[in-house]
Amino acid sequence: MYIAVDMGATKTRIASSEDLSSLLKVKRFYTNKNPVTQKQIISSGINELTAGKEPAFVCFGVPGAVDRQIGNFVKVPNYKEINGKPFTALLDEKYLGNAFVENDAALGAVGEAILGAGKDFQRVGYLTFGTGTGGALVVKKGHGEFGYESGEPGHTIIVPGGRVASSCNHAGCMEAYTSGHSFEALFNIKPQNCSDKGVWAKYAEYVNLGLSSIYMTWKCDIFIIGGSMALEYDLFSEFLKAPVPVVRSLTLDDAGVYGGFVLTKQILSSR
Repeated sequence: MYIAVDMGATKTRIASSEDLSSLLKVKRFYTNKNPVTQKQIISSGINELTAGKEPAFVCFGVPGAVDRQIGNFVKVPNYKEINGKPFTALLDEKYLGNAFVENDAALGAVGEAILGAGKDFQRVGYLTFGTGTGGALVVKKGHGEFGYESGEPGHTIIVPGGRVASSCNHAGCMEAYTSGHSFEALFNIKPQNCSDKGVWAKYAEYVNLGLSSIYMTWKCDIFIIGGSMALEYDLFSEFLKAPVPVVRSLTLDDAGVYGGFVLTKQILSSR
């Protein structure tokens, strides 16, 4: 049994798979802000999905940067409690021998590029708008192999000297205008409660600024929008403009765990 964990700043998903392409079972819960409690919930979830057996491999996604050489969480802006802490702050040591820890947006990108809306494209740009804004570029190399890079697209400056998101210190960055938290701060309404076309048109303007800037670096064949804001995609999609097609994620909330299994398959096949 294989396990994928997608821990976002707001929600966590734990999934099991036997074939590394389909989900057997999925547990979803709100991310606990106490790392000790969060670790206990994750361990309990893994144990439940594997019926108490040792998983063959665990792929773990977190909302920030990691250093796999030393086994530390480097910077997790929306879960600062684990900054600089070892992986064992969230993942039981018994799993680390067969585990891979990665940025959650990168896993979402891999999932969508290989199994979702990007499966027919070579260079797939994935952006997730949720508690924060993140994403990654996935490049397919042929024979089922792929590479990916993140580069913190959420910190792309789109409004020089503009507002600062609470999760970072970059004035005018994409996250400060396109994340779910930023939407509420800018427009004084939660995204799921907003039906004002004028508001959504303005929101799309900020997204478009980011898409245009990121495209210059990524040169992707398609942009895929994921994260919680993708649930409101139909309200702002008509206002989106980019050099390449822009579509909504097909795997939506499960993009990260799908990506975890796809990445696990590539890791194990290269051993």
